[in-house]
Amino acid sequence: MTAALYRSMYRRGEITVFLALILSILLGLLGVLIESVRSQMIRMNIESVMDASLHSCFGEYDRKLFERYDLIFIDSSYMGTKEADIDSVAGHLSQYMTANTDYNDLQVTGEWYSEKVTDVKAERYIYASDNDGGILKSQACEYIGKYGSRKYIPQINANKGAVAGIRETDFFGEWDSILAKINAYGLPLTNPGEIVRGMVLSEDEFLRGTPLNAVRTGDRPSARALKRGNALSEHKKSDGTDDEFIEYLMQKCGCYTEYLSEQQLRAELEYIIYGGASDHDNMCRIIDRLLKIRESDNLSAIKGDAGKVMQAEEKAVEAASFNMLIPPPYELIILIRDSILYAWAYAESAMDVSRLLSNGNCPVNKGSSDIRLTLDELLDFMSKLWQPGGEGPGYKTYAGIFLSEIDDRSRRLRCMDIIEGNFRMFYNDGFRIDGCVEYLEAEASFTSGYGYSHEIRRDHIYE
Repeated sequence: MTAALYRSMYRRGEITVFLALILSILLGLLGVLIESVRSQMIRMNIESVMDASLHSCFGEYDRKLFERYDLIFIDSSYMGTKEADIDSVAGHLSQYMTANTDYNDLQVTGEWYSEKVTDVKAERYIYASDNDGGILKSQACEYIGKYGSRKYIPQINANKGAVAGIRETDFFGEWDSILAKINAYGLPLTNPGEIVRGMVLSEDEFLRGTPLNAVRTGDRPSARALKRGNALSEHKKSDGTDDEFIEYLMQKCGCYTEYLSEQQLRAELEYIIYGGASDHDNMCRIIDRLLKIRESDNLSAIKGDAGKVMQAEEKAVEAASFNMLIPPPYELIILIRDSILYAWAYAESAMDVSRLLSNGNCPVNKGSSDIRLTLDELLDFMSKLWQPGGEGPGYKTYAGIFLSEIDDRSRRLRCMDIIEGNFRMFYNDGFRIDGCVEYLEAEASFTSGYGYSHEIRRDHIYE
């Protein structure tokens, strides 16, 4: 072998070694790149799995709650199949994540990344009942603001000042005091004022035996310690306005004269106003309030009409002169007259309230011309009860005015009582308003068959 040939062969080996070294470096770099891509793809897939699972979880909002009340929350009791708690939602989220990472017939994800979910925790969350129902109110007001109509609040606002301006007095105390002074004379009288006083109806008689209900359990949101979320301060929405919330309650809750559907209580608005455990209690209180308003206003309207006062005085003279040989004292005539004016005001008020309870209407402030009962009809006023018609606000508007007078916290809590009571009775006996989730931030831990472990946090909220 010549020297030239030897040198040529030697150089070819040198190139081979050099290329082998370069290739090994490139292969190492390629391996690093492949592993980096694998790691990034695993992380990207984990993020995709987490987002898809959260969206699936929030897609399980309670349809009945949305259809009935236009509220969108996850019912964590899942129609009574689980305990109403945030851990139930985390469990559903874990099931979705497991399904999205397991092998399946199509072998879409599992064989590529070999991922497993090792832990899912609910870190931060918000319930509908947080802030004593402030979250529920926020959604309710948002519904009215974006999609609802202003059906009731204009009339409520137009009349609530007039109701507030009526000075409620001790009507029956004053009436009885006048009658006591008349009786002190010891004279035989046929006094229409005293006859009507004996015909006064109780609140029960105004109800006329209407079937009424009661709250079925003491375990109400307003009466128990509510579960609380831990993310309200970071994700606090607008509280909405009182007008919007009152409008929402007027539209979504029934009352004595307007039954909506599947109500535990017949008188739902009345419950929110007074909070009594039965329809009977709440109806007696609202009837008493209506009577006091009407008695005070009607008495003012009648006393303000000189002609009506003169009619009552003539009737008083007639009553005082009957079976008496000497003219009665003028002071007695004035007392009898006043007792007749009170009787007239009461009889007119009984007609007003019975008309409201029969889906009729009645002005808040009456003038003399608005008094429907004549003095000659006074002793027959019972036959004129329960007649519909009339002008002015109806019963539900009066209820709305009373609703606007109570504090907002009571409205929120009692609204939750109504919703939870209806759902427990008709749809899901495991339903809890403080188990309805609006916001969730979850943390999940993953491992893969390639030695990687990842943790990820994601959140979602109903907007």
